[in-house]
Amino acid sequence: MKRIVSFLLIASAAAFNQVANAQHISVGAAIGTPFSGGISDFTLSGVDTVSHTFSNSNNYLVGPMVDVRLPLNLGFEVDVLFRPVNVTTDSTVIPNLTRRSSNDYASWEFPVLGKYRLPFVPAVKPFVEAGPSFRAKSSSLSYLSGKGFTIGGGVEVKILRLRIAPALRYTHWGAGATLASPGSGLFNAAATPTNQNQGEFLVGFSF
Repeated sequence: MKRIVSFLLIASAAAFNQVANAQHISVGAAIGTPFSGGISDFTLSGVDTVSHTFSNSNNYLVGPMVDVRLPLNLGFEVDVLFRPVNVTTDSTVIPNLTRRSSNDYASWEFPVLGKYRLPFVPAVKPFVEAGPSFRAKSSSLSYLSGKGFTIGGGVEVKILRLRIAPALRYTHWGAGATLASPGSGLFNAAATPTNQNQGEFLVGFSF
């Protein structure tokens, strides 16, 4: 029995050592642009007022990233992405002119993505990725959902020690705040509904 246990311990240690040696960790940064605004485009109408709220700018995403490569072309990536969310409101009191207010509010997105790199050539590796995403935001964006799911894909190119990985991603966020009842003009939270569908283009740079 002792020999069997010793053999299993040695075999387990050898297997762990092989995995540890096989994995590789890269750190770097990612920068990109969303294709969609952070809030839904919607209009509320009153007796003599009209309020139209939307994202006037998609802004950008930027932040650090960690990429871990494992055996069998597997791996995972964790990003910490800063994304300003624009909230613009055009308010009209009929028949007066329209007044516009526009503000950018801070939000942070944390995608945790499993990755599979397709076997190709050493310098070029197409990949697919998927996993949960989380979001922290300022109090002004409390109505935005903090949880979502991301899928994407891209191509990783290695130049010496530098890895450049352009990718397209799609994130589906939770519903967030909604109208209390259609046409009522009242919210479950005093805020704008979240835009659940987010597409983006990102480029990662890592060593």
